[in-house]
Amino acid sequence: MRQFKWPESLYICLAAAALGGAASAAQAQPVATGAYTPTLPPGGLDSRTTLPGLWQNATIAQVAGMAAGSVQKTEKNQADGVAGLDASGAVTVPVTGNISQAFVKTALEGALSRALSAYLTENPGAKDFGIALDGTTDDVPALKAAAAAVSAGSIIRVPAGKLHMGQAFTDDHSVLWQLNGTMMDDGAPVTQIGNDVIESTLEGGKYFARGQSHADMSPVIRKDMDITHTGGTRGFVMSLDKDNCTLKSTGADLDDYIWCHSVVLTSSAAGLGEHVASAAFAHRPSDALSDKKGRRAQIWAGYDETRDDTGQSSDVAGSLVGREIDVFANGDDPNGWRIGLQLQVAGSDPAGTPGKIGKGIALGNNDGTSTYGIMFDAAGRFDTAGIDLSASTPVNDAPVLNIGANRNLSFAADHKPHLRFDSASYSLQYFYDTSRLLSVGLSGDITTAISNGADGIAFSLTGDALIGLSLVNLNVPEALRFGSGQQLSWEPTATVSTRYQDGKLTDKMSETVSRTLDDSGNERITGSNLNSGMITTLTNADASAVTLNGQALIGVNLTGLNTTEALRLGSGQQLSWEPTATVSTRYQDGKLTDKMSETVSRTLDDSGNESITGSNLNSGMTTTLTNADASAVTLNGQALIGVNLTGLNTTEALRLGSGQQLSWEPTSVIQTGYNVSSGLTDSKAGASLRMLDTQGNETLHGTVTPEGGLHLPALSREQIRSWKEPAIGLVVLDADDDAPVVYTSGGWKLMVLQALPE
Repeated sequence: MRQFKWPESLYICLAAAALGGAASAAQAQPVATGAYTPTLPPGGLDSRTTLPGLWQNATIAQVAGMAAGSVQKTEKNQADGVAGLDASGAVTVPVTGNISQAFVKTALEGALSRALSAYLTENPGAKDFGIALDGTTDDVPALKAAAAAVSAGSIIRVPAGKLHMGQAFTDDHSVLWQLNGTMMDDGAPVTQIGNDVIESTLEGGKYFARGQSHADMSPVIRKDMDITHTGGTRGFVMSLDKDNCTLKSTGADLDDYIWCHSVVLTSSAAGLGEHVASAAFAHRPSDALSDKKGRRAQIWAGYDETRDDTGQSSDVAGSLVGREIDVFANGDDPNGWRIGLQLQVAGSDPAGTPGKIGKGIALGNNDGTSTYGIMFDAAGRFDTAGIDLSASTPVNDAPVLNIGANRNLSFAADHKPHLRFDSASYSLQYFYDTSRLLSVGLSGDITTAISNGADGIAFSLTGDALIGLSLVNLNVPEALRFGSGQQLSWEPTATVSTRYQDGKLTDKMSETVSRTLDDSGNERITGSNLNSGMITTLTNADASAVTLNGQALIGVNLTGLNTTEALRLGSGQQLSWEPTATVSTRYQDGKLTDKMSETVSRTLDDSGNESITGSNLNSGMTTTLTNADASAVTLNGQALIGVNLTGLNTTEALRLGSGQQLSWEPTSVIQTGYNVSSGLTDSKAGASLRMLDTQGNETLHGTVTPEGGLHLPALSREQIRSWKEPAIGLVVLDADDDAPVVYTSGGWKLMVLQALPE
């Protein structure tokens, strides 16, 4: 029989099958259905050469069949050929071309094969539509193409990169953009792609956002859950959403803020809509009891619980706030539309059966030991009322405010002014601190002590009455008492009054005193008293007490008075000598004074000393000369002595007053003067040369050159240290060290002495 030679391509295929672990038996073994079964030549492979060994009875048809299914070596990695495989069986070149007819199946148990194109369509990505994400190329066309290619509500994935939006983006139907590390071209996070919802990671957390909206849009995130089951673990809380923050770290600073849940609403919208940052609505429907299953579980629209289990006070454990409500608004609010906390207590239908509420707000303790500091504390300014119950309507005489007997209603921060109802005496009492000022008894009897610091009226009676205040039934001689300076007003404006003050009973008419009666019975009448037979004193601030006009023999005739003192003028009053009153005589401040046109011309004191303004040439009298325009005494010409005081029989020959000075030459440049504040001073042209105070301390200006040399006062060290508040720069001799010391701002300093050179 002629030897048959196998084609080289068939050797390749068979060798690959042998290397792949094909059976070396003479005939192929059956394999599990669906598994790959290599095509083996009749007779199998030679175990020594791994080449096929043909049966002697193999037919030409069998050999032709194997040759038809073989792969030629020239077909590897060629178009319409086969892909090359590496030693591990992986494809050595990328697969390209249309894969719309390819199928795929996941590794999940029970998964079915389906078209690969359908799988990719359900998971679209922006890269499929040419998005660049290089921060420069306009990515909006790719975003538009991706949004147009999918149905509304689809998810489009955008990989990491820098998104550049060179034009506005709009979308006819909303999609969800899932951003995976995508940023704007300037590094900012992406917060807006049209009016679509975006889902990304921002600052390490999940971020959902919608940059712009249109009318009637749905919320960015909505959560719904219907509770339909019964039973379950006792006390288990079924929650739609749960935020749990456990704080164990002190943070970078004690002022760090950690909010477990935060809702922020920023509104500048106009119109009449209501904008609510956070809303809770708990609703029990009207047919909730129709099933006749009895009592229902409690419901809360909101529940807050803040606990501090340390057992320490707030100054140690920190403050504790159950809920804080802050309302910030600039400007006044006259209509009362800004409300810190609003409680609506009413029936659900105002036209139906009225709702009855047991308590609007109930505060209480679950034990008998806990206490409140302040149950309601309002701090800050208000312009209407701290608590306003004027719009409420009590029913069945229900009290608007009930604080209970023997408890205080306070009116100030220090709690000192307060009201209290005393159950023992059944009286309403007003206290200031611990002093009871007012008590209203069961029969309307009032016991009070009233003091008012000119801020109002102690008692005010208005309206019609037979008698304003009736004291006739008082069994007491003194029916009414006024304090000194208080007044009894006779008509509503209080311009007509009677007052006792400073030992005088005074009647006033429009603030003008009309009558005064002192405690000696002397009466003074302002105005005129025509009864000449009585002794009276007439006073009138606006006109003469008595005015005489016309012709008379004597203006005022006092000759008929049987008294030595015919006329008396009070201190400061004057006797005028002519109609214009420019020439007058007055006694005031112990001096009788003549005046000419308001210039004092002569003064005589109660010791007989006379002061004359001008010159008095009578040298034989004792006088005081005053002249503001020239020297009191001026001596001119030649004399042996200008003023000779040697003949005076007195030790004090010359006296100068405080502030006066003695000039030593005509120009008054060199002067000596004494002032009570500065002492005795020698000066030149107003500059002090030498000053000697009343303590004997001398201040010299210039250089001191004593004949015996300068000597510092010698003091012991103990005396120096005990000196109280010495002046800086003071120099004395420390006798203990035999050296001078000087007082500086740093204390006493010893001065260094050095021997004089030879």
